Amino acid sequence: VKSKFENIKMPPKEFFEARKSNTIAIVDEKPYYPNLKVKVNGNGDEGSTNDSLISVALQLIFHGTSPPTDLAQQLSVKSVTGGITNALYCISGFSNNNSGSLDLGFDSILMRIFGAEGMIDRDVETSTFASLAKYGVAPTYHGRFANGRIEGWLVDCAPLAITDLQSQSIANHIAVEMAKLHCGFQVPMDLSEWHNEKEPGLWSQLFSWMDQAKRIKGYKSPGDNARAQRLIDLEKIAKELQHLKDDVVPVNARVSFCHNDLLAANIMKHTKTGEIKLIDFEYGGVNYAAFDIANHFNEHAGGTDKKDGVPDYSLFPDEDRQKEFITTYVQKSRSLRSDVNSNEWDEDEEIKTVVEEVKAFICCNHLYWGLWGVNQSAVEGTDEFDYLAYAFHRFQRYYEDMQAFGY
Repeated sequence: VKSKFENIKMPPKEFFEARKSNTIAIVDEKPYYPNLKVKVNGNGDEGSTNDSLISVALQLIFHGTSPPTDLAQQLSVKSVTGGITNALYCISGFSNNNSGSLDLGFDSILMRIFGAEGMIDRDVETSTFASLAKYGVAPTYHGRFANGRIEGWLVDCAPLAITDLQSQSIANHIAVEMAKLHCGFQVPMDLSEWHNEKEPGLWSQLFSWMDQAKRIKGYKSPGDNARAQRLIDLEKIAKELQHLKDDVVPVNARVSFCHNDLLAANIMKHTKTGEIKLIDFEYGGVNYAAFDIANHFNEHAGGTDKKDGVPDYSLFPDEDRQKEFITTYVQKSRSLRSDVNSNEWDEDEEIKTVVEEVKAFICCNHLYWGLWGVNQSAVEGTDEFDYLAYAFHRFQRYYEDMQAFGY
């Protein structure tokens, strides 16, 4: 590394510049170590992986200084379950050093080792996460290393289970948090090039993933080449995608910054207060607000929470539960939006509009995550999670919903 820590840069292009110049830099007000990598031992040697995690964590947390000499021995590492895109680890013990002189304001951090190679622009995604953290929507951002980043650990919080989504009380809390994200968070100017409110990212992402899927030369896991040929008809899906864009999705649907991946595991509940907090914004971006709602409804059925990748659509919310969620969302949105005249606001009409928009995006969302599953199966393989089966079931449900909704 050429220089030390005073190289202050602005996001997110400066991540690239730091890598290009082989330089440690301050980006988004936090350290970025482009050559510092966590070495995850694939041979089951947990000790060496933990040592690497602790070493990287100490360098970033004590960026520019030296950690207490006894601290590394006091830290403990725990693998965190719940996500399939990234490897997650909790490192605890930062307040337990023997000298007693350390006061960082936290005891634990979350180490995120990036997955989904080629599927997510980690420069844009990390700068977006840092902005969300400043706004108070996302957990604290502590810095980034070559293959991941460090985030704040949410104390006394646990991710929701699929069954928790059946609670109307919890659903209403989620609707409020979604409205706060859609109507409260403003994309900073330095990120407007990548999050342009005039160009929702849905279609560029979908067509990009379609192109990526068509370029697949072979699948990683044995037997998946034949299985993909039998289960997945990409030419047919490509025609459906164009049909959705041209004929189904309303062009005037409201646009906002969206989470785009609000499954149960990405929603945290405080174990004492019941407060809901959204996490894991890596697919976040400017999109149609109704897509975010539709995605959340589809996530009631799960699929990514089980190795076989099969959603359970008996858990999908019925029309009454969808309407109650949307009503809560619309009411909270009204209190936050500056672009509406309260004297002219027709709540019933707004609810009706969102309900209809959500139907179209429920279908669109199946192709979104279906294509994601196809591409993930080629890159990651299907041994640990059956991305290919998940894609098949999402495509199958797409056709069923298109018929049910009369499209």
